[in-house]
Amino acid sequence: MSELASHGKYNEVIGREDEIRRNSAVLIGEPGVGKTAVVEGLAQRIATSQVPDSLKGIMYNLDLGALFAGAGKGEYEERVKGVIDDVARSQQTEHPAILFIDEIHLITAGKSSGGSNSGMDAANLLKPALARGEFRCVGATTLAEYREHIEKDGALERRFAPVIVNEPTTEEATHILRGSRERYERHHRVWIKDESIPTAVTLAHKYLTARRLPDSAIDLMDEACASARVAQTMQPEAVDTLKQQMSYLTTYITGLERDSDPQDDGALQQAKRSLADKQGTLKRLEEHQESILKWWKDIAGLQDAISSTKRKVELTKSRSEKSQLENELKRLRNEFSKRRSKEPDYKGSTVDIRLSRSLPHIITSESIAAIVERSTKIPVQRLLASEKAKLMGLEIALSDQVKGQPEAVAAVSHAIKLSRTGLRNSDQPIASLLFTGPSGTRKTLLSQALAQELFGSRNDMVRIDGSEYSESHSVSRLIGAPPGYVGYDQGGQLTEYVRRKPYCIVLLDEIEKTCPEFATLFLQVLSEGRLTDGKGRLVDFRNCVIIMTSNIGADLLANKQGTGKPSEELRIEVMKRFARQFPPEFLNRIDDIVMFRGIPEDVIQQILDKQLDQLKQREGLRNLYLQIQPDAKRWLAKEGVSAQYGARLLARVIQKQLLNHLSQALLSESVQDGDTVFVRVNGDGSGLAVDFAGPRR
Repeated sequence: MSELASHGKYNEVIGREDEIRRNSAVLIGEPGVGKTAVVEGLAQRIATSQVPDSLKGIMYNLDLGALFAGAGKGEYEERVKGVIDDVARSQQTEHPAILFIDEIHLITAGKSSGGSNSGMDAANLLKPALARGEFRCVGATTLAEYREHIEKDGALERRFAPVIVNEPTTEEATHILRGSRERYERHHRVWIKDESIPTAVTLAHKYLTARRLPDSAIDLMDEACASARVAQTMQPEAVDTLKQQMSYLTTYITGLERDSDPQDDGALQQAKRSLADKQGTLKRLEEHQESILKWWKDIAGLQDAISSTKRKVELTKSRSEKSQLENELKRLRNEFSKRRSKEPDYKGSTVDIRLSRSLPHIITSESIAAIVERSTKIPVQRLLASEKAKLMGLEIALSDQVKGQPEAVAAVSHAIKLSRTGLRNSDQPIASLLFTGPSGTRKTLLSQALAQELFGSRNDMVRIDGSEYSESHSVSRLIGAPPGYVGYDQGGQLTEYVRRKPYCIVLLDEIEKTCPEFATLFLQVLSEGRLTDGKGRLVDFRNCVIIMTSNIGADLLANKQGTGKPSEELRIEVMKRFARQFPPEFLNRIDDIVMFRGIPEDVIQQILDKQLDQLKQREGLRNLYLQIQPDAKRWLAKEGVSAQYGARLLARVIQKQLLNHLSQALLSESVQDGDTVFVRVNGDGSGLAVDFAGPRR
């Protein structure tokens, strides 16, 4: 490791000074937080003599896999004893050895008898040498493995000083990525713009919550660079599209010339002009592409020269030669900055801009967001959109989709804004809301609209039906069965979804039908934003919106409220019913109880118009002209809404009064493509009548 560090094979270690200074340490932390980087930083300091004399030496990486591989009975102990003796002997030389043991918990697993656990493990062989100070080493493991394997062995635990390596902050992770940028630019032959670095950290921290910084952000950057490197060998999309269009036009012109129809002369001339225009555009694009690639080739050559000169500076011991090399390095870097700032201008036309975007030598914020989009399915534009702009327009966007519930929309918007502006406890979900009101008042629709606006898709929602959890034993399905029970290996219905899609709406439908244990389970989710599944894994709910729906008090809201805002007396009466159903510690953890009112007549008409517009887009009606008379619309609005079912009855009435007639007509072929369908109220006003007319002229 010391040799690799002296040759610059490790990235510069940033922000881990305290951990590097600890002695005889075992580094403990979650995967990806930078445990190995701390050891690499120590190796760099040893290689550059930035450590006390007592630490000077050579650092080695002990490969436990090589120790285990092919070891027969007694061979494993021999190999471990040989390593201990070599390290002990090195302590008497000018270059004493320091070992780094990654996954150090593996030394507690006996491997003597052909892989069985019946023999002596490496830990028992190491303890005497560690106690005498003859064996200097640094280990790394996760907290769970440390607790399971090392803490249990008190004699081994006291030989090491545990050092907790925490996840760096976003600011520290940004500094780490900036320190690694040059290496990735050189390796992938790309230009990483500075704007992309904080974007990578922010998006990794926000959307890749199952992993830790800086590893998640570094992987994002690395994958974006790798994708760019691969794309450099491919033809730009703008050029490829033009060539396809030219191929189509050439085939079209050949067909027209072969037919020799005088009526096609105009179309032929127009096609030839279009082909000539595209040929000119293609030539200009190819010339422009060539100039950009030549510019980038010069940049890459300077990158190589800088890397080579930097290596010479690190290896040379002559002061005069080092001074000359440093001056040359400074000159190359100035030339590199000057060349890179003179990127060829491609803002002459829309096509040129498309070409520039398809040349992947530059890593921008869009490049990073495109990688995140692959795993989260959230569109790039939504990932990069201003959080402030999205929040400011949230209430308007929800109101456009959910008509007639201004109080409910406002309550939901305020709860989301409170969380996103940092004025709410960050250890809780984004919001926890309880929707109550009569059936058909658009409670589920508001949940879907919120998923669309916050996370980019209405499908980013897991729905838990309360009626399926009325028995206490069924609650285990949410988090997975405990060890030893059937279904332990399958995971939980709720926890598995949130683990894989941490940004989502959790919809608990008809929560009043659940058993008391259901509410008890969710106490931890609502207060601390986390839940432990059946396998002991911690599932993060801090990026979820918890929405519960209930029909408690629906009769009061339907009978007394009408379409007005709920009165304070009515709200108190509904809350009393909730208090009888749920424990106070559960209700106190809910941000807001949102009461949905009845739907006003003008909103019913808007809902009807929207459903009829959607109806016209169905495959069976696309070639028909649907004309619904005003009296028919009024009849549908009146019959399709009730105090008991809200607007949910509307779709049923449309199907019964309209779609059944149309399906019969289509099957009997009494209506043809292009015909007009007239819908009116029948003579006695008891239903709708459907008439058909020939094609419109």
